[in-house]
Order: sequence, then structure tokens, then C-alpha cells
Amino acid sequence: MSTARGSFHQILGRILLAASAVTFAMHGQGLGVTPAKVDLRMVTGGPSALPQKVSIAGTNASPPVQWTAAVTGDAPWLVLSAATGTTPSTLLLSLVPWRAAGQPPGTYPAKIAFSANGKPQASVDVTWTVVPRIPDPTYTYPSGPHGCTQPAGYPDPALCTVPDEKPPGAFQPPPIGGSYVDPNFGGTVRIMGPPDYVHTYSNNNPLSAHNKYLMAFSDGAFFVIDVATHRFVYSRIPGNQDFFWDSYDDEVYYYPAGSRFIRHNLHSGKETTVVDYARGSHRFTLLKRGGTTASSKDNWISFYAPNEQQVCALDIGSAQTYCASYAGVYPGIDYVLDAKGVDKASGKRYVIVVATAGSAMAAYSVNLAAQKLDLEYRGPEEADSKGNHDGICDPGEKCMMAGHSDTFEDAAGGQFLIFSTFTEMPCEVSISTYQLNRGMQVNQPVELGGGRRKILSLWQCPFPNDRQGTDEHIGCAKNAPFCVISTVPPYRTQSEPPVRFPHATEIMVMRGNGLEMRRLAESRSVRFMEEGDEAYWAEPRAAISNDGSLVVSDSNFGERRGVRITLIPTGFGSQ
Repeated sequence: MSTARGSFHQILGRILLAASAVTFAMHGQGLGVTPAKVDLRMVTGGPSALPQKVSIAGTNASPPVQWTAAVTGDAPWLVLSAATGTTPSTLLLSLVPWRAAGQPPGTYPAKIAFSANGKPQASVDVTWTVVPRIPDPTYTYPSGPHGCTQPAGYPDPALCTVPDEKPPGAFQPPPIGGSYVDPNFGGTVRIMGPPDYVHTYSNNNPLSAHNKYLMAFSDGAFFVIDVATHRFVYSRIPGNQDFFWDSYDDEVYYYPAGSRFIRHNLHSGKETTVVDYARGSHRFTLLKRGGTTASSKDNWISFYAPNEQQVCALDIGSAQTYCASYAGVYPGIDYVLDAKGVDKASGKRYVIVVATAGSAMAAYSVNLAAQKLDLEYRGPEEADSKGNHDGICDPGEKCMMAGHSDTFEDAAGGQFLIFSTFTEMPCEVSISTYQLNRGMQVNQPVELGGGRRKILSLWQCPFPNDRQGTDEHIGCAKNAPFCVISTVPPYRTQSEPPVRFPHATEIMVMRGNGLEMRRLAESRSVRFMEEGDEAYWAEPRAAISNDGSLVVSDSNFGERRGVRITLIPTGFGSQ
């Protein structure tokens, strides 16, 4: 009995000792700070690294604990969202913007020390890595440049004076069929039509499959110009702004009409229906494309049915359709874009949706087996968003949004999106490309393993932003790795002098994924305030041929109601 009682007391003693040790350990435990290591990564010059989160928690069910945090060592580049708080808390680690903007490539360490009364100190190791930027494009010109200087922060002589610019100058364009050599960059500009005729748009290329015809537009009607002779060969033909040329046959173009896609043959004058979506399983009542988009190099197109809230891709050759619902996802669709072909790395054919009302863009892919479109990603969240910085495009956050954009294919078969974007660090509007197969990393710098590559700094702060500000258009070739970019300055009156700033009225061609930028010509076109909404047609809205050899543009040459179509050889492609 005594032995049993002794054993009981021994066991009870061990239990009390263990409990005491647990209690001591609980009181002695430190703050729960996670993660223990944080990496901030960016490309030299920006955009800045995404802010990172640190969680600060108490232990078990302990009451809230007051904590303090401080950056130790020589790290003036690191800023904390708070210096003190109460558990549980989330601390945001960010870079000081002006230091980040000028930091050279390298690796920079820092440490954050956390302390609380009666708790051992905790710490977080921070590493800031700045990697070199991929080199800027090589800038080339047919000749020159002349009359241009290189402003601070630009890699090219971006600020140019246009000789005899009208108004107030007296430049006169040659007659139809005539040409002149651009005095700044050396491009040969040929006049393709009389005043008040314009080409259709920048990325539903107005040139037919092999550059035989050029689609023109005037007073609500469509006309076809023979490129070789600059003569009108077909007048007031059926069509609308959603038209697109066949990718193989110069005589054929297509356009949606109600629930149908129509095939029009210029040579025979006959029209046939490719698909009538009022029949069969779809029951679509209206087809739209946004008026600003063409097709792939192999005759795939995308469209949307606004009444049924479906976005679709159509293989014209097989007349097969692949769709997805966008009900409840977008308030509406502005336009859709097709990748130029199948992405070689992912094996996917992408469709891009650009939503209205400032909503984020989205990428879909064609699922051949399931005969539908799959959503790849939406957005994602922009680096300078004031949101939760998880990279995902949530409601109310600033997300990746394409304005005037197009797709292109590089020489390796990669599919890309290209458009201009505004960043706060550096403060500029720049042309960037986005590798579509990078998924949710599409908006992160390519130098850090993402999909975005900055190509060209168009305008840096401060830049003119009154009178509807600046603007640009982009169009890319179907069968070759070339894109054309054209720019406009703000509106002005006929009595005001021109506002000159970097890349103000330029037409330039990008080769490859930012390998070369060839500046061809100044547009000499002015958006006059006196013309109101009609001044839109004075924007060059430059487009490029399927092979990249020709650029189509518009210019009013500084005269009201004087818009004409021009044609400029690029020096690339099969001319």
C-alpha cells in the first residue's frame, strides 16, 4: 500500500512539474512573427517591388500583447506601415519610392526587430534585390534622325521639331499617288486617297491578305482602294467597323450582321453565311467584336453576344465555335482580341477580353476537347494598387487593364499582348509587352520571371494631360513579329502653336519583342478643338500589313477636314 501511495505521489509530482514547465514556457514564449525572411524584388528603375506582409501574433489564447518594431542597421530604403501595435496585427513592408527609383542593381539586407514587455525579441530578415533591366531596343531610322534632341531619362532622341509644321507652317502634302520623304526620320510617305477618306482601324488591318487592297471609310460607307494604283476599285460595299480580311485570300473579307457572320467575295460580289447563330444550340441574337480587332493568322476570330453574355472564338475554316459565359463577371465588353496563333510553349490559343467601365482584362484559352473557352486569369492586380497585394484582381483594386492594344507573335511562336500603361514609379506612360502564357505572373517584370517587358518610355511626368491629353494606337502584323505605334498630342485650336514633347506625333515600328524600334515618320496630324468629336479621325491610328512591310496611317496635315490615308514602307518584311 505504501508502495502504491509512493508511486501515486511520484506521478502527481511529475505532472505538477510538467504543468509548471508548460506555464513557464507559455510566459516565456516570444511573439509569433511570420515569415522570418522577406524578399523584396524589383528591376532597376521600377516599377517598385510589391509591398510584403508580416503577421504578428500572440501565443495560444494569451491576451493581446503590445509590440514595437524598428528597422535596424543601415537600411533607409525600408519603411514600415506601423512602428507599434497590438497582437494580432499585420505589418506592411514597403520601399521608400525615391530611393527605389534610383537604386543600382545589387542585394541589400535589412533586419526588423520586434519587442514586447516580458517577451524575448523576435526579428525578420529582409533582402532587397534590384536586378538589371533588359537593354532598351536599338533605335533605327530610314535616315536621320534630324531636328531631334535626347531629353533626360530617354534612351533615344525623343524630342523633335517638325519642319514647317502646319499650323503655323505651310506644309502641303503631294497629290494622290505622290509621296514625300519625312525630314525627321526619312520614311517615304505616299498619299493614297482624297481628303475625308480614312482607313478603318489600327488592329483590324485595312490591308488585305497580300497587300492587294486597302479598305477605306468615308461618310458611313466602305470603299476598296487598289494599293498598286491608288485607285478606288469597289465603292459602297457591304460591311461595318467589325469587318476583317481573310488571312489567305485577297478577295475575301467578313463582317457580322445580326446573328450571322457574312463572307463577302469582292471578285464575284457574292455573299454567303459562315455561321448563323440564331440557329442551333447557341441562339445568339447579336454578334459584336468591338470594332477594333482583326483575326488570327489562321482565320480564327473572337466575338461576343451581348444579349446572351457569351464570349466566343470561331474557327472560320471548320465553322466550330467555342464559348464561355461572362454573366456577372464584367459589366460589359469593350472589345475582344485574338492571339495571332497557338502559343508554342503552352499549346494554347488565347482570347483576350477587354471589359468596359475600367474593369480588368481577362485571358481565355480554347478548350478543343470540351468545345468551350476556359478562363485562364483575370487582371491581375497592379503593383501600385492600394489593395491587398496578393496579385489577384479583387473588386475595387487597380488591375491590369488594356486600353488600345493588340496581340503579336514573336519569332519563337510566343503569344503576347502589347499596350501602353501608366506607372507611378517611374512616373510615365510606357509601351510594354505581356507574355500570355505566364498566367497570373503576366504583369510581373520578365526580369523577375514574369511576363511584362517594358519596351519604350513614351511620355514621362510631367506630360500634357489637359484637353483630353495624349493618346496612342497599336497594330501588329499577323504573319511577322512587327507592331506599329502611333501617337497624338492633346487637342489645340487652329491659332495655337504645336505642343512638342517626346514622341508627340510619331509613327514607329517595333521589331520582335522590343529588339528594335524603327521611327518612320512624323504624322503631321492635328486634333483641332474646333472640330469637336470629328477630330478623332485626325488621329493616325496606324496599322501594319500582315508581313510587316507597310504601315497605313491617316493625317490631316494640319488642316481641318483634310484627313487622308497614307502608306509608308517600313524597310521590314517582304516588300
